[in-house]
Amino acid sequence: MTRPILEVRDLCIDSGRRVTAGVSLAVEAGGVLCVLGGEGAGKSRLLRCIGLDFPPASGTILVRGTDVTGANPDRRRQLRARTIELVHPPAPAGVPDSTVPGGRAGMLVAPGPAPTAPVAGMRQRIQIAKALVHGAEVLLLDEPFVGVEHAVERRILELLDRLRTETETAVVVASRHPEVARAVSDEVVVLVEGEVVEKGPAVKVLDSPRHPRTRDLVEPRRSA
Repeated sequence: MTRPILEVRDLCIDSGRRVTAGVSLAVEAGGVLCVLGGEGAGKSRLLRCIGLDFPPASGTILVRGTDVTGANPDRRRQLRARTIELVHPPAPAGVPDSTVPGGRAGMLVAPGPAPTAPVAGMRQRIQIAKALVHGAEVLLLDEPFVGVEHAVERRILELLDRLRTETETAVVVASRHPEVARAVSDEVVVLVEGEVVEKGPAVKVLDSPRHPRTRDLVEPRRSA
């Protein structure tokens, strides 16, 4: 059996105000998992912990079978530079998101003329392109489509598709929108107030949700 690129085992995060309890997930090479949940579910906190922004209260994070949970500061910097890409949500309107990088990554992000003004979602495209070029093991995307225009969303989806077909990068996307989970993911983990209430293949979870809170997330949008 092939070992997943990313494994999270019984991860607990205690931020003082809210606890994320016992989260386990695994992402295979080239796989995309969506952490789906509403406002305050703990999605961003979970991605930041997996991305080594801070240690969990307990539990284990493994990349290709290597435990990186307790990495010291030097090792953590190395992992964040070469192995794990953590991408925060797009900047608010009017705030510069980033600049287009040079080289092949820049060509992947902006194959045409460079934009003359900041574009929401540029950071997302840059980090996905860098993962394509530099071979990151794990890419963590927090609400990558919030506030971006349709054309930018389409470009992000194109880059994600290339990432899955051309590399072994394991991708985790956090979103409150079931349509994002349906568009990008193989597996879905539903997070409610820091707890996993349902997980499984994306089609099964989204089309036939079993937990009432999953149905609350999915069914109003499905009938809209």
